[in-house]
Amino acid sequence: MRARVPALGAALIVAGGMLAACGGGDSTVSGVPDSETIAPPPGGGTPTSSRVPATEDSGRFTEAPETVAPDASGFSGPAVGARERGYLETLEREGIETEELQDPLVAAGNTICRIRTTGGAADETTTIADAVAGQIAAGGYSEHGVDELSRIVVEASAGQLCP
Repeated sequence: MRARVPALGAALIVAGGMLAACGGGDSTVSGVPDSETIAPPPGGGTPTSSRVPATEDSGRFTEAPETVAPDASGFSGPAVGARERGYLETLEREGIETEELQDPLVAAGNTICRIRTTGGAADETTTIADAVAGQIAAGGYSEHGVDELSRIVVEASAGQLCP
């Protein structure tokens, strides 16, 4: 571990030097341009809002927000509607226990459909299906092998989730 620290430090120094060489101007997130002139908005005209000098408080965050606790309210998982229930029931009929893996199964199935409907490559759907099939096999949620599980996930997704 100690051997990595100097290497990481050296990599950060090199990266910092490369960024410094990228040119002048304000490289902060504030977005304040180098000059006092501001280009008019598309369609002509003059800007309707006045520019706030960088020395004034713009009301934006000046510090990083606190870390969110893992048990905080918010994202609870993918929505499970009629299509998703049909998908999970199909997987159950094929010998896959879905109760504990409901969220990753639904997310994987929806991702497979999104890839298929947007013209994604077949190997992209295979990668997603293989990953979830590996979870199923490793957790002992089915007696099938990974290749068979992957095929089942893709077929169930196409048959139940995809429009």
